[in-house]
Amino acid sequence: MSQAFSQLLTELRQNTRLRMGIWAIIVILLSYTSLWLKDYNIEIQQQYREAVTQLNRLRAVANQTQWTQRAIQAQRLRNQLEAQLWQAETKGLAQAVFQKWVNAQLTKIKIEGRINLKVKPAVEVKLINHLWQVTADLTANVEPHKLIALIAAVTKHPQLTVIERLNIQKIKDKTRFSLLITAYFQTK
Repeated sequence: MSQAFSQLLTELRQNTRLRMGIWAIIVILLSYTSLWLKDYNIEIQQQYREAVTQLNRLRAVANQTQWTQRAIQAQRLRNQLEAQLWQAETKGLAQAVFQKWVNAQLTKIKIEGRINLKVKPAVEVKLINHLWQVTADLTANVEPHKLIALIAAVTKHPQLTVIERLNIQKIKDKTRFSLLITAYFQTK
């Protein structure tokens, strides 16, 4: 090994291009290391600024004194929203109650003839415990003023009822509509 090392030293002393090549490699490696350290320094500084900004926000929030008032307001709002939910003890009862309500609206508005009503089983709303979603798919022929009355009944109902989809088609002298209505139930 010492012979190989001494041969390398001899070659370095005698070959100017080899010396210049090695120095070029050393300069490139040092430049790359310098640039990498500069980028790393910039990244660390950015992380530090973000941490300081977040810390200042947290301090500002912690120094606020209205937390009890906000908690009371949030509870009131929650109670108002929960009061708008339909009530049922089971998913099956939720489905039955909603189907009965839709049928009652159809009877009240006197929508007759070929009515296709499908109320889907209640499904749990993700991320919210004890909240179910019941959807009714309704298709029928109707006079326009009765359709408007049905839409008004859905939108003005005090419990949370949403029209997800409404399609209206004029076929000859009849108006055919398809309506997807969703109601939200909470367990009693």
